[in-house]
Amino acid sequence: MNIVLTGAEGNFGSEFRLQASTQNHLKVIAVGRNDWPYIHDKLANADVVVHAASDLRTAASLDPARLLESNVMSTATLLAAARQQRVKRLVFLSSCAVYGEDMRTSEDSLCCPITINGISKHLNEKLVAEFCAANGIEYQILRVFNSYGGNDKFSIFSKLKRALHQATPFTLNNEGRMLRDFVHISDVASVVLNLSTNSVQHTHLNIGTGVATKISTLVNMVAAQFPELVIKRGVTQEAEYSRADTTRLRGVWSNDFIRIEDYIAQQFANYVAGDRPIT
Repeated sequence: MNIVLTGAEGNFGSEFRLQASTQNHLKVIAVGRNDWPYIHDKLANADVVVHAASDLRTAASLDPARLLESNVMSTATLLAAARQQRVKRLVFLSSCAVYGEDMRTSEDSLCCPITINGISKHLNEKLVAEFCAANGIEYQILRVFNSYGGNDKFSIFSKLKRALHQATPFTLNNEGRMLRDFVHISDVASVVLNLSTNSVQHTHLNIGTGVATKISTLVNMVAAQFPELVIKRGVTQEAEYSRADTTRLRGVWSNDFIRIEDYIAQQFANYVAGDRPIT
């Protein structure tokens, strides 16, 4: 099976390629940042396309045109090429940000995104669903909750690691009262790989653990492991609660997820120690 993977250089893409490489019947055709001019050729023999490309670095206030080009126009370009190459199936990695502040997160819940990332993901979802339905392309939209682990540069763990590595304070916003559903990137890749290589049962599916962890609890677990962590207080506007409704997911995926406490005690501890300068 030939799987075309956009966003192949990112954290998810790297983990997905690693897991797929252990299965001899799978061939991943990687699409990185510099490959988009050749996307038509990349799709030539695709059995399925996994669209994971996303720009998390560009701020809308600094370069809105680049943000739209990276996060919306790239999807439109991919869809047009998929139709030309008669691609039969597309899997789009969306985000829990499409739900906004609504505590209801079943896949049938009304989406009310409040961030630029959430709005662009929701627009992409609409593009994918409408285009694929009109052109006979089978599709899945996977809403990933708060991913962490691997070589991530955006999660709370990357910020904690940076604070420990640089001996700078970590900012704990809003007393850490927000609750989030954290899912390890290796679990995300495992679920996506399984779904993209088996028959479609749901067009929309959450990928999360179904467990909400308070940010202050997570930070306290890290502080217990690393007493030198300095914490300063901050205030920001964020959704208070986000937890995946995993009713659909549990119907197609029964494996256990990596637990936050196990990650902090093992992988995260090694992750921090490995990047610290020798003194």
